[in-house]
Amino acid sequence: MSKFFHINLVATILIGSFLSGCKTKNDNFDIDLSNFKVPNKNEVAATNLDIYDTSKTTNKIIKNNLVNYQNKSEILSSIELGKIDPFSEEGKKDKLNNLNTNFKLTGFLSTKENKYVFVNYLGQIGAITEESVGGENTNLLPNGAKVLNIDPKKLKLIINFEDKNYILEL
Repeated sequence: MSKFFHINLVATILIGSFLSGCKTKNDNFDIDLSNFKVPNKNEVAATNLDIYDTSKTTNKIIKNNLVNYQNKSEILSSIELGKIDPFSEEGKKDKLNNLNTNFKLTGFLSTKENKYVFVNYLGQIGAITEESVGGENTNLLPNGAKVLNIDPKKLKLIINFEDKNYILEL
């Protein structure tokens, strides 16, 4: 019975403290509006008309100060270094005809009849065989590159390009 009495006493004290904390405060909140002036509606309308008066237009003469484009030869001759035009077809051919990081070996497949190598060259994905020659029967090799040997057991690919043999391994 004494436990029940103590629990009720503690609960009463807690509830009383919560209720007393929620009591509203009667603070006087005064705002001094003695210096506040209300604008007259006629004055506001008149000032807006003065700002946006369209009858006061002025004619200004605009001079053409645009500079014409230069010729391609003028731009290239004004630069000392890097005179190769990145948009010309010649620059693209040189970059496309290299066996470099653009050629990636991705896998091998061997069947009873053929051996295949899966490659990724310049964003094009496909398979090449031992008969593949770049620029003639496939676009997955640089122009003139020829597959010499495919060894799926050792995961090796041998390509002849510009009179050099390249051995690529997976």
